[in-house]
Amino acid sequence: MKKNAQMIIVATAILLSTGGMVAVKQRVPLITLDELERRLENGGDTTFVVNLWATWCAPCVAEMPHFERLQAKFRSKPLHVLFVSVDARKDLEAVNRFVEARKLKSEVLLLDEQNEQEFIPKVSPDWSGAIPATLFVNNSMDFRVFKEQEFDYQELERTYLSIITQ
Repeated sequence: MKKNAQMIIVATAILLSTGGMVAVKQRVPLITLDELERRLENGGDTTFVVNLWATWCAPCVAEMPHFERLQAKFRSKPLHVLFVSVDARKDLEAVNRFVEARKLKSEVLLLDEQNEQEFIPKVSPDWSGAIPATLFVNNSMDFRVFKEQEFDYQELERTYLSIITQ
């Protein structure tokens, strides 16, 4: 009985010290291109900024803070940044560690596709497969703009604003 009381006291102390919240690691979900497309199609008036990246891609990693900043600056707008990793499915744990280490706030997904020859042209016929690459989509405004490039913040914001004001 004494041991149970001590455990309850310790558990209560932990809950109180964390504000009643217990931290849970967020896991990166797998998503197929078809599932991603359905999500984009059902997005209503949301503008999706879909950044295609990989943990091993230095330019991808360098531009990620710009996307986080864009999401934060326009948080009152119908904007949703999605980081879609093209790392191999077998590297899911590495992607999870990457996201945790960098404390990414935007949603992160791992593309669950095996055949690059099939999924690359579905994303955009203009995509060579190089990353970083970014897709801007808003179905209610009927636009889909693909950019195969690395962004600095000013160019990313300028591109976003020019697309949504068309």
